[in-house]
Amino acid sequence: MAPRDMEYLLPQLLSFPPHPPPPLPLSDQVYDKEIKTLRLVLNEIPANALTGGVPNGGDLLDILDPSINTLPYLYVLLAHIHAGRQKVMIGGSLWLKTLNFLERFDSIQVRYVGVEFRRVILFMRDTALASNTASTFRAAKPVIDKDLYEFPSFAKTQPSGQLPCSQHDTSSGFITDQTELSGTFSYRDVLQYFLYGAMVYMALREWTRAILFLEIVLTAPTKSNASQIQVEAYKKWILASLLARGEVPASLPKTTSPQVAKNVRALGRPYEALGEIFKEGLAKEQDVRRLNAEIHTGHQRWIGDHNLTLVLQVPDAYRQFSIVRLDLTYAALPLLIVTQRTSPDSKDHAETAQYVAMMISNGQLNATLDRASQDPQSWILRFAMSSSAGPQARSEQEQYEELVRQASRTAKLADHVRETDRKLSLSREYINWMKQAKSEANAPQVEDLSTATAYPFDEEDIMGDG
Repeated sequence: MAPRDMEYLLPQLLSFPPHPPPPLPLSDQVYDKEIKTLRLVLNEIPANALTGGVPNGGDLLDILDPSINTLPYLYVLLAHIHAGRQKVMIGGSLWLKTLNFLERFDSIQVRYVGVEFRRVILFMRDTALASNTASTFRAAKPVIDKDLYEFPSFAKTQPSGQLPCSQHDTSSGFITDQTELSGTFSYRDVLQYFLYGAMVYMALREWTRAILFLEIVLTAPTKSNASQIQVEAYKKWILASLLARGEVPASLPKTTSPQVAKNVRALGRPYEALGEIFKEGLAKEQDVRRLNAEIHTGHQRWIGDHNLTLVLQVPDAYRQFSIVRLDLTYAALPLLIVTQRTSPDSKDHAETAQYVAMMISNGQLNATLDRASQDPQSWILRFAMSSSAGPQARSEQEQYEELVRQASRTAKLADHVRETDRKLSLSREYINWMKQAKSEANAPQVEDLSTATAYPFDEEDIMGDG
């Protein structure tokens, strides 16, 4: 692009929002009018003009700030994506700039470009699926780290008297047919979101969050038998529990449907057997050979279920928890004994010393190593007597800060639960269900949601016409 053309284009791209911001914020009406004008201007600019270079090198993506100039950045990004779709690589310039946009875009401005925003999302999805690398998992983490408290009901039009840029109590106020920020999605889509989110967390070895997502899938209300997604979640739940906690819980979460529990357990027997061998081996202080034999026997099954990578981590988890469980018997013991009882090579004391030191540094073992000499055979492993001692000990200030964070999370969750109960009691589906329930003996009262056990909503269309 010629410098003169760029001098003409840049002021248009930077015309909104005003920067620096004015002393008095724009009213909703002015904001709405100006951003719609900007969008009309952007729709008239040819794509090749948006992908052209700028004086002194680079392109418009190097000048625009996605957190301020969200709409222009998005349009320039889409022009580059369209022009170079076949050249995009994970970690490449276009990938990183798209990632930068998705991490920093202005959430108000993007309400006016739903179609364009979804194109970027689909581009990232397709590129990530084609790559399947750890970097793509890390890129998804800031999104799935945000807790979901509700799914918006999908309205055809904007609520009366409100604009997309207005302050809304929930996302239902701006996720509409008009904004096109989302399409219709189903019960299956919800389960897939949490299953795939769990898989991202497992790839990043964030087991606690992975288990939470899998339990959301397992406890999802259903009208009939367990879905294939729930069966897959159950198998991964067993493996994640072994890797994170060294055991499989005795039962599924309490809110799991009895029919779902029956179905997934029937189809997850090989994984339950693996968990039983793991548990029994730890209790009897057996070596890892029986566990390895079970893993070898089911090799083709693990491959078919796409769980082989997780299963192959189980022997190492077995070793870790074998070491952790030594503190049930000993306050301290020679590293020589640790090697003999837990190491694949009962004579490689140096490797055991390195392995134990790694567990301590990673926070997996609350203990210390007393190094009396250069010879690891003479070293002593001393377990901390309580959680308030040893390398994992936390100061009173740290404990207080954690309590404050937990109290804040609990209060926030309670607010969302109350709001969800209020909306549920006013929903058409719930009222219709209660009318039917009232004709039955001992029917629950409308205001008492805690006694409602059925699932009155359509599993197939969560974001249907509202």
